[in-house]
Amino acid sequence: MNNYLIAFVVLLLVARAPAGAIQSAPAQPATQVDPIAAIIEAFRTYNIVTVTDPHGNVQVQAFLLSLVRDPRFSEAMNDIVIETASARYQDAIDRFVRGDDVERAVLRKAWEDHTVANSLGVQAEELIQAVRAVNASRAENRKLRVIAGDPPIDWDNITAPQDGRRWTELRDSYPADLIRRQVLDRGRRALVVYGQGHLQRRQIVANYDMSTWQAQTVVSLLERDHAARIFNIWTLLDRNVEIPEGVMSWRVPSMALLRGTTLGARDFGLYSRGLGDGSRFGVKGGQLVPVPQDEWKMMRMEEQFDALLYLGPPASMITGPVPSALCQDADFVKRRVERLSRFGPPVEVQNFKKACGL
Repeated sequence: MNNYLIAFVVLLLVARAPAGAIQSAPAQPATQVDPIAAIIEAFRTYNIVTVTDPHGNVQVQAFLLSLVRDPRFSEAMNDIVIETASARYQDAIDRFVRGDDVERAVLRKAWEDHTVANSLGVQAEELIQAVRAVNASRAENRKLRVIAGDPPIDWDNITAPQDGRRWTELRDSYPADLIRRQVLDRGRRALVVYGQGHLQRRQIVANYDMSTWQAQTVVSLLERDHAARIFNIWTLLDRNVEIPEGVMSWRVPSMALLRGTTLGARDFGLYSRGLGDGSRFGVKGGQLVPVPQDEWKMMRMEEQFDALLYLGPPASMITGPVPSALCQDADFVKRRVERLSRFGPPVEVQNFKKACGL
């Protein structure tokens, strides 16, 4: 174990201590460590480790694939829960990653027939393929499982906006319950790969008011279960926020624990603006009501996330192109445009049409 990792293990023990136990100590500079080794080490203490879903980001995808392919990874944990795959096709995924032959026309529905408007499923397919390859050399009782976290929507029966809305409203509660049943209740350990909005312990868009169901996240719901021990990782991706001092000189990739550090003491709002222009909302009478900026609350980063992952300057982040094969697939294009036009944000329709030259 190298010196950086030894330091990380010591800090990991500190990270488990109650916040009040260390608040009297002055914040220290964060120590960067190798992120793959650190994540594997974290599984010794935690049964859930979270990391952001790529949502098209090339660097995040490359990191995830490197993590999954590391021979130590499958020894440390059991399951990978992914946002961008439909639970309706869990059986097909299970059979495929075990090494069975699965008809592609069925399998591709797993990563295409979900509710995540800004995901084509390309990266979910790559990740599932990578797990199958890893499992090929693993004993039957040590094979990794990929758990599809998106609610099992049946697109054939979605005809009106309210039909789709009832499924999208489950995008945090469904995976949280799934992880309880499939991971925690079985004494297993899982890497949870979800967009960072779903990983906040307290929702910035709700001004950190977690009294309504609309404000809940996958992590906030999971942490109601005393069996859940969550190591929550934030990745620096937002081009619109200032990179903390000193981080630009870190190795790529790098990770650092936040508890008791100057990075952890910063306001979470300095790492993320939330949605769009950063507006925050309350819920009154079932309606979203904007919260005036002078009423915006602050929250220490270390109360939201346990570690910071650095994959390079956010300005250098690359979004992968839509594969030409998909643009040339007339059935896929027709289906995606129809779904996005009826149920997705208009910007996603525009982005897809532009990417495929429509």
